[in-house]
Amino acid sequence: MKKIIFATLISGAMSASALAVDMGSGTVTFTGSIITAPCSIAPGEEIQNIPLGQVSNVTLEQGNMSSPEDFSIKLQGCNLQDNNDVIITFEGTDAGTDTGLLQITGDAKGAAVKIMNSSGTQIKINAPYDQKYVKGDNELKFSAALQGLEGATVVPGDFSATTRFTLKYE
Repeated sequence: MKKIIFATLISGAMSASALAVDMGSGTVTFTGSIITAPCSIAPGEEIQNIPLGQVSNVTLEQGNMSSPEDFSIKLQGCNLQDNNDVIITFEGTDAGTDTGLLQITGDAKGAAVKIMNSSGTQIKINAPYDQKYVKGDNELKFSAALQGLEGATVVPGDFSATTRFTLKYE
């Protein structure tokens, strides 16, 4: 009887160690798309999340703006001649009557997102913006900030804003 119990214990221990061989597993899925364009958009650049932080309502009063946060769109392997133009359009809902600012959604009110070029000049939503690029890799640099809307009461709360960008080459 003791031999049977001992054999059963050894058999159970061997089964448990055989199951413990797999120390973890997972899946990796690769996705993307093939586009007709002279440049590739670098992986990870096609979907970005730019945090604008926790901005005081006092900062946004009377149409004032928060500190801008930088972001970029990296292009790889551009195969046209030097000094070509890439025309980028940030598409979305305008926050007012032709303000060029991107409307926010959520609990917060009275502000919108302002997109700017690397010099700090506003790039209006839904309007083409022309930028030079060269053969090879390029980085299109921008910034964004939260701006209070003129004449609006700034209401605290969470917000988000989404823009879709499109590129056209000339």
